[in-house]
Amino acid sequence: MLARLIYRSMSKAPSGEDLRDILACSRRNNAQRGITGALCHLRGTYMQYLEGDEAAIRRLMETIGQDPRHVDLIVLEYRFIAARAFPSWSMALIDWNADVQEVLGPLSDMGLCGIQPSMAAPMFRALSQASSWKTQ
Repeated sequence: MLARLIYRSMSKAPSGEDLRDILACSRRNNAQRGITGALCHLRGTYMQYLEGDEAAIRRLMETIGQDPRHVDLIVLEYRFIAARAFPSWSMALIDWNADVQEVLGPLSDMGLCGIQPSMAAPMFRALSQASSWKTQ
């Protein structure tokens, strides 16, 4: 079955190099595993939207849970879905700019930690309309 998982975690030692490594690894491995999704990183917090076969998603979350770059990992949502929201993105990264700030409105001041679990998927869908996603 097709599943969606959204998690949030804190970056243990935020660096541009860690983010580039996570993105490169995600794009390479997710394409092989049939996983698609999107990644946000803001002020030391990661939020990632993953979709794919439920077994593949579970295995990936075990790997992410053991990744020393993450701490305080929290699953915000896990559910079965009928269709993918990001079918062509092995892993996209949002570029935080004025367009994104406008989409998020007051949530942009709170950062990713201020987003409630029930708002995580709608937030990603709203952000997917922004032009600032890096998909390659």
